[in-house]
Amino acid sequence: MSSPSAGGAARLRLLAEAGLLAVVAAGVLLDSRAYPGSLAEGAPGPAFFPRLLAVLLMVCAAGLAIRAARQPPDPDPGRSRGNVVGGSGAGRGVRLGLGAAWIAVFLLAWPRLGTLVSVPLLVAGLMWLTGERSRLALISVPLAFAAFIYLVFMVALGVPLPTGF
Repeated sequence: MSSPSAGGAARLRLLAEAGLLAVVAAGVLLDSRAYPGSLAEGAPGPAFFPRLLAVLLMVCAAGLAIRAARQPPDPDPGRSRGNVVGGSGAGRGVRLGLGAAWIAVFLLAWPRLGTLVSVPLLVAGLMWLTGERSRLALISVPLAFAAFIYLVFMVALGVPLPTGF
């Protein structure tokens, strides 16, 4: 394995991200064990979507791990690579921590505020943390995403989501 100074730092970062995704996926799988498999014959039950999400997160984690294994040594470690938002490593770590805290606040507020209020706040906050500054995008994308969630889950699938208040 190469040293942390050249391509090793990027490789370690990718492995850490893969590990974090794998831990989240494992947590979702563990939590979904308590959900019933199906409520009606031939229809997906409450456990279907969390388990599907967990499997997709595991696939993403495996992809990141494979990408880390194939990561060539970085000839210029001071230069930003890929789709990483510019800034120092500490700045990225702060944004990652703020993003995790924002998701935790969302999970606590979601039952109280409801889906249609909390989801746009979550999406707008995460978009802002990743560098989006367009007011139009920060308003339209979260509202469209909340409408999509509402239409797909509550209207089309009949999945009860927190309504709040």
